[in-house]
Amino acid sequence: MVRRAWLLALFGLVVVGCSTDGPDGAPTSIGSSRVESAASDVSGGERSLPNSTSASTAPPTTSSPTTSSPTTSTSTTTSTTTTTEAVPTTTPYRTPLADPAPASWGPTHSGYPATDIFIACGAEIVSPVNGVISDVRRVDSWDPAVDNPATRGGRSVAVVGDDGVRYYVAHLDEVDPALVAGERAVIGQRLGTVGRSGRSSACHVHFSISPPCPGPEWSVRRGVVSPAPYLDAWRSGEQSSPAAEMARWAAGHPTACADAMADPFAPDA
Repeated sequence: MVRRAWLLALFGLVVVGCSTDGPDGAPTSIGSSRVESAASDVSGGERSLPNSTSASTAPPTTSSPTTSSPTTSTSTTTSTTTTTEAVPTTTPYRTPLADPAPASWGPTHSGYPATDIFIACGAEIVSPVNGVISDVRRVDSWDPAVDNPATRGGRSVAVVGDDGVRYYVAHLDEVDPALVAGERAVIGQRLGTVGRSGRSSACHVHFSISPPCPGPEWSVRRGVVSPAPYLDAWRSGEQSSPAAEMARWAAGHPTACADAMADPFAPDA
């Protein structure tokens, strides 16, 4: 009996030494507790994995603005390039005739600086420069009973060259239907044909050089600098530019465009 009691006491110590209370007071084995603890650590690690994954995927999230940033930058660059695109300041020159050989003109013009180029009706008129078409008149509205000076040119075209000078041809029989004001003109591009529209009794083209004005005026457009010396140079192949002479004239006549627009006939141009 003594030995049996000793054995029972020893067994009780082993059982007590191998058990403990869990968080809820229920008995839990230590071995089981370690597994749950390890599982908790793993589970905790798995929960932290999304955070870790989130951290590892943070660069794509961060790179999203970086990705969109070049688009914005490209758009800005394109816009800047468009708005600050260099405007040409020079152009080659030629006579405003497709074939100048049969044409004739004199060194002077009656009343104001311009040149009447005499050539057969139907001869092709071309742009003497690279530039922008600033004015297109396809209707001959000149009325001899009124003799509005703004309409004396009849059908006409004006081109503002890349040199800043306006080149005007008038008394045309036909204006090329493809011409649109505001569009580019290329040197040698067809503008129309010679005629005698407006106040004209003979086939010829009125050719003038002037600074561009912002409004529909006529007294500057008809000519302020003699084109004859330039026409002579261009026909012989020389690249003589009227830009410097025009700049000097404009500096000496700072109110020319405003004065021209003050004329009561100017709005009818």
